[in-house]
Amino acid sequence: MSDGNFSADDLARLGLEDFLAQKYEQAAAHFKVAVEKSPGNLEWQRMLSKSEANAKSEIQNDVPKPYLFDRTTLLTPASPIKDVLPSPPPKRVVIFGERVRRAVGTLLGKIVTFLVELVTTIYGSLFGYRGKIWTNWYERPLTLGILTLAYMRERLNKNNLKNTYPDGALTGFQDPGQTPPVGVTHFRTADGSWNNLANPKEGAAGTRFLRNVDSVRLEKPEEMMNPDPRVVSRKLLTREKGTMEEVPFLNLLAAAWIQFENHDWINHGDPSDKTDVFKIPLEKGDPAAVMMGLSEFPIGKTQPDPTWNHKGKEKDSVQVAFINEVTHWWDGSQIYGSDYETQKRLRSFVDGKMKINPDGTLPLNQELSVEDTGFHRNWWIGLSLLHTLFVCEHNAICDYLKIYYPHWDDNRLFNVARLINAAVMAKIHTVEWTPAILPNPGLNAALNANWFGILTNLFEYGKERKTLSEIKIRNPEMGGVVGNPINKHHEPYGLSEEFTEVYRLHSLLPEALKLKRVSDKQFHEEIAVASTRQAASAKLTSGHKMSDLLYSFGVQHPGALVLNNFPRFMQELSIPGRPFYDMGAVDILRARERGVPRYNEFRRKLGLNPIQSFKDLTDDETQQKKLEEVYGTDVEKLDLMIGTLAEGHRPTKFGFGETLFQIFILNATRRLQADRFYTDSYNAETYTSEGLEWIDRSSFKTVLLRHHPELADTGLANVTNAFEPWDTDKQLSEDRHPLRAYNRELKPDPWIGDAYR
Repeated sequence: MSDGNFSADDLARLGLEDFLAQKYEQAAAHFKVAVEKSPGNLEWQRMLSKSEANAKSEIQNDVPKPYLFDRTTLLTPASPIKDVLPSPPPKRVVIFGERVRRAVGTLLGKIVTFLVELVTTIYGSLFGYRGKIWTNWYERPLTLGILTLAYMRERLNKNNLKNTYPDGALTGFQDPGQTPPVGVTHFRTADGSWNNLANPKEGAAGTRFLRNVDSVRLEKPEEMMNPDPRVVSRKLLTREKGTMEEVPFLNLLAAAWIQFENHDWINHGDPSDKTDVFKIPLEKGDPAAVMMGLSEFPIGKTQPDPTWNHKGKEKDSVQVAFINEVTHWWDGSQIYGSDYETQKRLRSFVDGKMKINPDGTLPLNQELSVEDTGFHRNWWIGLSLLHTLFVCEHNAICDYLKIYYPHWDDNRLFNVARLINAAVMAKIHTVEWTPAILPNPGLNAALNANWFGILTNLFEYGKERKTLSEIKIRNPEMGGVVGNPINKHHEPYGLSEEFTEVYRLHSLLPEALKLKRVSDKQFHEEIAVASTRQAASAKLTSGHKMSDLLYSFGVQHPGALVLNNFPRFMQELSIPGRPFYDMGAVDILRARERGVPRYNEFRRKLGLNPIQSFKDLTDDETQQKKLEEVYGTDVEKLDLMIGTLAEGHRPTKFGFGETLFQIFILNATRRLQADRFYTDSYNAETYTSEGLEWIDRSSFKTVLLRHHPELADTGLANVTNAFEPWDTDKQLSEDRHPLRAYNRELKPDPWIGDAYR
């Protein structure tokens, strides 16, 4: 019997059955006819759209294929490693003049460090950094505000670095005294091992997340559901009336960028088992219950650490620990992979380059039906754009190095280019993305000091700024973190569970992309973000120019990080094995499951003052009432993510509030300062002098124009920071471009010429 012989209700029931069975093409066919027969039924129209998006995305397929952490593999010695690295370059001969400059820099650095730390400590001890509830660094003059930020960071480094491995154990329970393989002194390994030659798996893939605060153990399972995560999501996250509050001073590339970077740093892997789940109840009037007839939806539990209590050392540990499936380092693992087999699959093995199609797109992974890269999870077109861009950047670096080192083989070209490319990404995030989302003058100065140092920023600007100077002041504030001595503040390095939680920034995403063309600047198509996921991403890039997609992202705004601004499509996602999945509820549950304290306790443990009522949190009376509806008057139940989104008392021009900012200022510096390749080994011997120049000259704007010169015919040419809206006005608005109010204008940089494309 054909669909035409069924009633609209019967067809909708068949469509729903197919949808719940993950037969999305069949579901779309049934809902299409049902809608034709009853065009006024909005629920069926929504189900049709969801079915079509899921069918296009092939969302029922696992990307990547699921796997579980294996105890034996995690405990395997770091040596020997599979990937054979190049031999170290010849030791540079340090001439007398350079030795003198280093000695002067070291001496000055010791003096400056002592004076800066003394002034910081005295000032911070006398004047503090908190008012009744909120911090006050941004209310002070610029120099004193920066001093206050430095004092806050010192306190966090002292009190909020907590190892999750037992005392006396190396990271990953490695045996001490292993011999470093050839090449690890000068090149990154695929899995992040051997960054620390004495602690070979520090920061490596397959090691534990660390902690910034002591974890909370929830002894009673019912506490995990109090209040109900789905109710929290529906009442406090849902975008009201489908509208999105925008951030006027950012473009959508900023939203794609942070997910791109997060995938370099953190991921907990697949859920432990599809049958080992939390079951989230759905109330009778819940839209998912009404639309799909569901009474609950399951969330797979986070994989436990299979090495827990190794050799009986952790039975009574205060910490709860989970495994990071990617490297903790800032090493570009999202495009290179976190294991050698992935890296080998992605390399061309010709002139150091990675595989790329002749049309400039990434090759398709035939098994997964998505673009092939180092990290595939949560794939959508925003990630495709940035992964492709930085694979092209890697290959351009290889061409550049080949000019100066024609005798180098493929292996050396690849590994040096990787170092340079990762540093370009780290620099962009430090001095461009972060100031763009937090465009405050004090923070802008502090972040630029992280990379270049205050003295460089005072006396040089734009293309004249160099990370390494003739006389390098070896002090992290005055001379910058990059290129100065490594400092782990007496704790091994690793990213933390708290870092994972504060980077849940899904509210940045819109519901749909508004596509424009560079050629005419006109809007020509709107496509739901849900229709750009997984397999749909490659289908989109095959029909649209990369430059048009990048331009579209450059002129569209992301959502604000506030309450009731969470993407609706993410509250009714389909994922492999789960036709309905509320990512907002999952975000809430994960913090509780992983032992991250709730909002007030989290603030106490970071040295901040707790709120006493929801009136302290926000002046918005409507939001206060909504919070009380969910949490009653017990502010101690307030979830971390909800509290951070609700913060109405934010530093000037901040895209997010001060509680997230504490974890940010701790880890933003630590990701650089604890990494040998940004400190002790950030030099010409490791990167080459040409590589250091490439990094100094590069910005997100130069990277975009190097590979898509046609974007010079857009508003990108009119902005300094490529994460700002690509406006074409002769006089850019301060509201949309706040960095211009206190940044000196950069001169056009000719360093994106044809020779380096």
